[in-house]
Amino acid sequence: MTPTNSLQLLKKIETMEIDEAIEALLSILKSSEEWEIKEKAVELLIRFDDPEKKRFQLLKNVFLNDRHPQLRLKVIELFTFCYKKDGIVFLKEQYKNCKDGAVRRNLIEMVGKIDLENSIPFLIEALGDTNIESKKSAINFLGKTRTNEAIVPLIKLLHFRNSEIRNDLISSIVKLGKKGDMDVINKYINSEDSAIKREIPVILGKIGNQFSENLLITNLKDENPIVRKNSVKALEKIIELKNVKHIMDILNDPDVEVEKEAIRVLGNIGSKRAIKPLIEILKEKDLKLRNLARNALFKLLSDSKTYEAIYSAISGRNLEARREAINLIGMLKDETAIPLLIKIFNSKVASLRRTAYRAILKINRKHPNELIVNGLNDKSPQIRMYCTKILGEVGDPNTIEIIFNLINDENGSVRKAAIDSLLNFESETVINLAKKALKTSNWKVRRTAVKLLIRTESNSSTDSLITCLNDSDVYIKSWAAMALGRLKDIDSIEPFIILLKEDDYKIRVSAAKALGEIGKKEAIKPLTEILGDDNWDVKKEVENALNRIDPDWMNSL
Repeated sequence: MTPTNSLQLLKKIETMEIDEAIEALLSILKSSEEWEIKEKAVELLIRFDDPEKKRFQLLKNVFLNDRHPQLRLKVIELFTFCYKKDGIVFLKEQYKNCKDGAVRRNLIEMVGKIDLENSIPFLIEALGDTNIESKKSAINFLGKTRTNEAIVPLIKLLHFRNSEIRNDLISSIVKLGKKGDMDVINKYINSEDSAIKREIPVILGKIGNQFSENLLITNLKDENPIVRKNSVKALEKIIELKNVKHIMDILNDPDVEVEKEAIRVLGNIGSKRAIKPLIEILKEKDLKLRNLARNALFKLLSDSKTYEAIYSAISGRNLEARREAINLIGMLKDETAIPLLIKIFNSKVASLRRTAYRAILKINRKHPNELIVNGLNDKSPQIRMYCTKILGEVGDPNTIEIIFNLINDENGSVRKAAIDSLLNFESETVINLAKKALKTSNWKVRRTAVKLLIRTESNSSTDSLITCLNDSDVYIKSWAAMALGRLKDIDSIEPFIILLKEDDYKIRVSAAKALGEIGKKEAIKPLTEILGDDNWDVKKEVENALNRIDPDWMNSL
């Protein structure tokens, strides 16, 4: 039958009677040489039952004689749909003769779905398939069986350490282990095959059988660090609290990865006996070990009411342990530790001060703590500074005035912290207090108030800054002039022109720079008049200002 005739016949089949349609399809399968046409014919045959298996032999011949993968896949579908177990028996016989991996995988899938319990030897044989997907299918189906028969072949497959099938293998062995006799798996815990031996603890841990505990504890002394690590992890869910000491013993394991796993597991098990050895690990130089120990301690102490062991570490001599313990107290949000943390602000070690600051913020971020407020009056400038910063982060408007009082502090760092904190409030109250402070006779207060007004970048500060141009303090004049120069909507430049005649060169420099920033052309004439200034810095800034206002300023002379 030619391809054209076959196609025409396929179109007519839709209108034929059932028997006539079946005969036509069989005719195509016998005579057509085109696999696509045969595939279509098989697809149509799936619609028609064959209870007496009259077409079975012909279809087997099609499968045997035409090896195109797509056609074979369709025939496999027909066998499993129309012939069930008879079809499966035939397919299992032909498995070895299938060269295409996709066909073998599909064949395994159909066998597993239809005749799983009777196909265990077949599926075990399929574990040796060279196609990874075929192998995975066999592994997964064996995991669904209800017999120990498949456990050993699956375990032996671990020998090849194939990462593509590892998870499927372990999952299937675990499923079988939960249903069957654990002894089959347990005997491999001392396997001479290192690839198998390292995975057995993983499997036992996932099965979670209490009877495996002693075997895993013994494994903690194995010479292979991977076996030790996997055994620790496996014990996490099955170890009795009375045996936790065995995990604590390997906190000094020569392999750091084993030690890390032991720390993590101890945090999850929840035994308070682990607190002391974990605190010791806070002294380690290895940052990752310290972080793991701190996180494990957090889990162990989360439901505690006192943290004396942590306080002792904070007051100890080891710098790493002190820093991690401070961090931990912050994580635990322990308000009773605030006095201790405030004292640390006096430490000579900057990293401890910063860590204590962050810890208090974790503990007390939402409302101002009375101890922190009182810290603003402490004799120590370090304590005053950090308490000021904390209150700025908390942002309670009721603390604005007490923070503002610190702009008069004798210590520059405290004054700077007060400015930074006040800016966090973004409040008109802050601006009004700063304006009021400009009228004081104390130059330190006025300077700090000017800095504060400048950094608020508020339009309502402009008039106050303009009045600062007449201040007796050189720095206040200069800062105000430079700040005002950055504003583009200054009504009058006269105050800046007056400053060009000041005796202090720093004020003249600031005034020239401000006029250049403002950019008004009426400043050109007064600027050119001081081009002959005796101070080189003034002359340079005047030239810069003129060029900024108008690159062709010389034409206006």
